[in-house]
Amino acid sequence: MTEILEYIAKSLVTHKDDVSIRVEETETTTVLHLTVHQEDMGQIIGKQGRVIQAIRSIIKTASRGMDKRYLVEIDE
Repeated sequence: MTEILEYIAKSLVTHKDDVSIRVEETETTTVLHLTVHQEDMGQIIGKQGRVIQAIRSIIKTASRGMDKRYLVEIDE
């Protein structure tokens, strides 16, 4: 899942080197903490949060059938 999230994020931002993902795991859930350059926050969030919502939907759909639930959070 981290590879998918990283690919999507790097496709959207201008500061590709500043994209990082921190993984936090529990027994049933994996939280992917996405960090991008401050100038790229608007591109990741999108108007009214539509872009981040689409990213979350893609990750949720890609993780279907797996034992864990995947969540995407944006760290500032």
